[in-house]
Amino acid sequence: MKKTSILGLCLLTAAAASAQITVVKEAEKAMKNGKPFTEVVTIVTPAFSDPATAQLAQTYYVPGKAGFKQYDDVLGKRQIGIIKDGDPQITAAVNALLGGYDYFMKALPLDSLPNEKGQIKPKYSKDMLSTIQGHQNDFNTAAVDFWAAKEYDNAYKSWDIFLNFQKNPMFPKAQQYPDSTLSDIAYNQGLAAWQANNYDAALNSFRKSMALGNDKKQLFEYAVAVANNAKNNEAILEFAEAGNRLYGHDDPQFINHIINYYLNTEKYDEAMNILNNAISADPSNAQYYALEGIIYDNQKNRTKSLECYDKALSLNPDNAVALFYKGRALAAQAGELSDNYNGNGYDAYKASTLAPLYRQSVELLEKAYQLDPNNRHQILQVLEIDYYNLNDQVGMDSVKERKLDD
Repeated sequence: MKKTSILGLCLLTAAAASAQITVVKEAEKAMKNGKPFTEVVTIVTPAFSDPATAQLAQTYYVPGKAGFKQYDDVLGKRQIGIIKDGDPQITAAVNALLGGYDYFMKALPLDSLPNEKGQIKPKYSKDMLSTIQGHQNDFNTAAVDFWAAKEYDNAYKSWDIFLNFQKNPMFPKAQQYPDSTLSDIAYNQGLAAWQANNYDAALNSFRKSMALGNDKKQLFEYAVAVANNAKNNEAILEFAEAGNRLYGHDDPQFINHIINYYLNTEKYDEAMNILNNAISADPSNAQYYALEGIIYDNQKNRTKSLECYDKALSLNPDNAVALFYKGRALAAQAGELSDNYNGNGYDAYKASTLAPLYRQSVELLEKAYQLDPNNRHQILQVLEIDYYNLNDQVGMDSVKERKLDD
C-alpha cells in the first residue's frame, strides 16, 4: 500500500509540474501570436508560485518578451502616424515596456543557474540583454509619456532605468551621454518623485543631478521645498547651503533657510557666525540685519533685535522681513507693558505709552502685508491684536474681511 501511495504521489507531482510547464508554453504561444502583455501575464501567473516553474528563466522570459513586443508594435504605429500622442494604447505600451524590463531582470539571474549537471548554459540572456540595450532611449521616451499620463512613479522608474545604462557592464554597447544631459534627466526624475510624494527619492535624484554638474538655482529651490515637505531639516540645510554658496549674494532665500535651521535647533552662535560672515562680505545687505534681529528676538533680547530691524530698514525701507518682525516686536512690547502696569490712571498710560506702539506696529505691518503676500496670515494675526487694543473697529473689520479673502 505504501509503495502505491508513494508512486501515486510522484505521479501527481509530475502531473502538476507538467501542468505548470504547459501554462508557460501557452503563455509563450500567446506572446508569439501578439497577445497583449497583460493577457500573457494572466496566463503565466500560476507558474510564478509553483516550485516546478518558479525558478525557471523561461517563466519570466515569456512575459518579458511580450512586454517589449507590445511596445515595439505600438511604437511602429506611432512612428507612421497610425497612433497619435495621447492614445490610451501608448500608456498601455509604456507600461508593457516597464513590465517587460522587470520580468527580464527576474529571468536573467535564473538563466545563469547551473543545470542538473552543474553546467551554466544561459539560454535567454543574450536575447534579453540585447533587447533591453536596444530600448535604452525608449525608457527616456516612456518616462515622458508616463509624465504626460500623470503616472509619476513609473516616470521616475523609467528615468532610473535610463540613467543606469551609463557605464553598466551588463550593457557594454549602451550609448554614453554627457553629464549635462544626465543631470537634466536626474533633475526631471526628481520632479517626478516629488509629484509622487516620494520625497526621499526626489532628494536623491536632485543630489544626483547636482553631482553631474547641475547648478541652476531652481534645483536648489525645489530641493529645499521637497526637504520642507519631508520635514527633513538636515536636507534643508544641505541644499540651502549649496544654493547659498552660488546665489547667496543676490538672493537671500537660501540664507533664510540656513538661519531658520539654526534657530529651530537653538544654535544661536552658529547662526550669528554665519550672519557676521555674510555682513562682512556684504555690509549693505538689509536682509542680513533683519535675520540678525530675528536671532536676538529668539534670545529675548528685544533691544538688540529692534536695533537690527532699524538698521535693515535704513538700508531698505521695503524689507518685508524687517517690517513684519519689527511690527510684531512692538506689539509684543506694548502687550508686556500693559500686563506689567500696576499703577493708577491706566487709560492715560495706554494713550500716552501703549497706543503709539500699537499704531507704529500697524503702520509697519500694513506695509509688510502689501509687500509679502506669502506671510499675510501671520501679519493679519498681529494686526488683529493691534486694532483691538486701539479700539479701532474699522481696522478689525478690515482684518476679518482680508482673512476671508486670503
